[in-house]
Amino acid sequence: MRVVTWNVDRATYCRNTQLSAAKWKAFLRMSADIAMLQEVYNIPECVRDRYHVEYAKTRYFTGGCARFGSAVLARKPDWKIGAEATWRSGHDWVNRIQQTFPGWLVGRQVESASGDRCTAVSVHALAVPVECWEGAHLLCEILDGVDVAPVKLQNNPTLYFTEILWSLLKGATIDKAASWIVAGDFNSSILFDKPKNRGNGEIVERLNALALFDCVFKHHGECKPTYRAKTHRHLLPVHQLDYVYANAPLLDRLTDVAVGGDLPAGEKWLSDHLPVVCDFGAS
Repeated sequence: MRVVTWNVDRATYCRNTQLSAAKWKAFLRMSADIAMLQEVYNIPECVRDRYHVEYAKTRYFTGGCARFGSAVLARKPDWKIGAEATWRSGHDWVNRIQQTFPGWLVGRQVESASGDRCTAVSVHALAVPVECWEGAHLLCEILDGVDVAPVKLQNNPTLYFTEILWSLLKGATIDKAASWIVAGDFNSSILFDKPKNRGNGEIVERLNALALFDCVFKHHGECKPTYRAKTHRHLLPVHQLDYVYANAPLLDRLTDVAVGGDLPAGEKWLSDHLPVVCDFGAS
């Protein structure tokens, strides 16, 4: 089983631009069984012909809809997409944020013809604190009078979307009885904690405590850079912002992890994020 996550940097229809066409061709060459994509404008027919797609446009906290969204894909004909992921935070305001502002998280059950099944979650975590959105009237209504301290990181005074994700996952049953893949652009790097601890390591620890572990670190024994800012394309990438978290049933089957997949040098930065490709052996 091959799992891919990639922030495709607002890829749209294949035929619209040469760059978008190159992104989708590169994605199809990865031959993913399950894929979690972020910053997708639209998914072209050349991809829909090969994949079942669950796609949600992203809604900003100001109430407007973004032109992009997130998606979970399952390869035809061997895989299919089933019901929505079962998760619910113990904090009602977290559930309201998830329900009111779709597209940042897309979670579905996926199953193969051979009976292999898992919950796949595509994550696009905001790079700015949740509480910093000016004009976010709906969000302010949800948070009015709410104590968000139980969900916040210990070493960061503000609330980020990674904490919304954690609270939802904490309400799910993640154990050896069912396989989970939580993957995407977390906009978090442990290097952000230097020289001051800003809680990024705590994000990892929280997910580890839920029995979810990063496949990149599991396989390579270290983080691998996945992101290069558009304004610094001349610099080497430093931060790993993209992750594939999995629990024990899948980690025990992990055979290979490639950051960048098999993209040739000329295609390494079709997006400002590199894809992460994980291979798992048979169950």
